Amino acid sequence: MKTMTIVINHMTRAIFLLISSSIFALSPISLAYADEVKQSSVLVIMSYDDKNNSEREIAQGIENALTGQRIHYYYLDAKNHPDLAAGNAQNAYTRYQELKPDVVIAADDAAQKLFVLPYLLGKTPTPVVFCGVNDSASQYGYPNTQTTGIIEKKHYRQSIGLAQLIDPRIKKIAIIYRDTPTNATNLAQLKREEKDYGITITSFTAVNSSSELLATLKNLEEENDALLVLNLAGINDDSGNKMEQSAAMALTARTWNKPSIGASKNEIEDGILCGVAKINLEQGLVAGTMAQNIIQGKSPADIPVTENQNGQRMINATTAYRLGLKLKPMVLIGTTLVQ
Repeated sequence: MKTMTIVINHMTRAIFLLISSSIFALSPISLAYADEVKQSSVLVIMSYDDKNNSEREIAQGIENALTGQRIHYYYLDAKNHPDLAAGNAQNAYTRYQELKPDVVIAADDAAQKLFVLPYLLGKTPTPVVFCGVNDSASQYGYPNTQTTGIIEKKHYRQSIGLAQLIDPRIKKIAIIYRDTPTNATNLAQLKREEKDYGITITSFTAVNSSSELLATLKNLEEENDALLVLNLAGINDDSGNKMEQSAAMALTARTWNKPSIGASKNEIEDGILCGVAKINLEQGLVAGTMAQNIIQGKSPADIPVTENQNGQRMINATTAYRLGLKLKPMVLIGTTLVQ
């Protein structure tokens, strides 16, 4: 009987512990504690500022992929204040040391140059996922055992193809741009892919001011069927002040009297006729998914570098109307119209 009592006591204790553990497991406090234990810390280094549309869309993609993780952002503001960006990167490293994140996501090229290369790569064991890197990652020594990510390529071939669907007369195009490191990468992509475009690129012209822009447009219009516009942010206006990208694009769109082609959402919204825009959300979503895989134990070396696949067909209806272009139903299928 004593033995049986001991057995019963042990059984009772076991049942009590089982019930207690079940109650504990089901309680909100224990669930919150479990979530806290499972949460990982991710530091996202953004090249630009928190009002930049592309950075916001990248952040949305990251958050969609990393639901439940602790995400911290630091902005280098390299576009608005390039002279302060290196100092901001140093401050970002101080923040990195405080947080000790499990993964770092670095968005766009400035974050690689100013933060990852000087402070992390080969100096810390922290895995790095890059996104928004233009055209080639090899310039940063990517990929390697510490890094993986997604390359950003402009959809130039698809954008030119859309313009030809709108106006089949397009055979010759001119390209204008502001001389910047980013546009140097864009130009390299254009020259490398030119043979696949099915058109003739007659010229590549850099402009540094609004007066140069207007003179160039006038000279190019007669001999070309269309204009492909790269980033013009920062050209000087008549007063010597730097123009915003939106103002430079709007000036181009209302001056050029033939089809114009862009490769970003903002360019078409600012008046450029058409283009297939890259989707920044895709950059963030892929980078966030890669970071989640690393958190779950996968090595960056086992996650292949990829590039953006999706694009958004866009047409500025106001510009099309001004140019007297009729949009056929086949052109409108799957296309976003903006005004």
